[in-house]
Amino acid sequence: MKHNNINIYVFSGTGNTLVAAKKLAEVFDKNSYNAKVYRMEAVRAEEVNLKSTIGIGWTIAFWNTYPFVRQWLSALPDGNGAEVFLFSTMGDSSCGMIHHIAQMLEKKNYKIIGAESFLMPNNFLLVCDDKANKKKTDNTLLKIEKYAGNIMTEKEYKSGANFFTKAAFKVTNFIVLKMWYTKLLQKIMKFKTNKEKCIKCGICEKLCPVENINFSDEKFPVFKDKCLFCLRCVTYCPQKALSSKILLKIYGGALSLEEMLWKKQ
Repeated sequence: MKHNNINIYVFSGTGNTLVAAKKLAEVFDKNSYNAKVYRMEAVRAEEVNLKSTIGIGWTIAFWNTYPFVRQWLSALPDGNGAEVFLFSTMGDSSCGMIHHIAQMLEKKNYKIIGAESFLMPNNFLLVCDDKANKKKTDNTLLKIEKYAGNIMTEKEYKSGANFFTKAAFKVTNFIVLKMWYTKLLQKIMKFKTNKEKCIKCGICEKLCPVENINFSDEKFPVFKDKCLFCLRCVTYCPQKALSSKILLKIYGGALSLEEMLWKKQ
């Protein structure tokens, strides 16, 4: 890497991607680099430090990623040759989307020095027990450590993009960029509050990365129509008072509530 300073910008739903970002920073710091992790929702894309090595991490959603992340990536300035490594976390598959994001950034004049997707515990489909989740996370952390080593030794990045992943990327782009905020999809995804369980603590409002939650006159959370379905609120609600039509079982979250209450810090 050209720079000693590494700035990692991350969007994490239930904490998996933040775990990955922290592990990368830990490995870099142990090897005499200065790595810092920033919340993507707290840093305007136009203000990223192009005079550092840049890391960008996000959560896979619908074999793509959230509209907020795509908008943030699109808003990045011309890179002028800045080094970037990419990483994402997923419960099953990403259909190779990270390589197409890499191509997008190459067109913005960023030099891609790495791009990897990592398996982490599923959030709401095929959710495993705690023991299985820990085993999956521990195995992935070893792979993340190796990935950091490849970046430091400047192992050449090779794109995994192909015709099939390009086709999948186009389909999922339609969902993420065109359908996500439609009334139909928002109605399907919308959370409901169990007023008998809710203690009106306001944690869900603090956790939401896009300010989609506020409190009504009755002081219960109200969900507007810009939900990312990142699952932060429902995962970390201390009373488990939130639910959705399509949620069957929820993963308990990768980090503590204190670690996830990071938006305003």
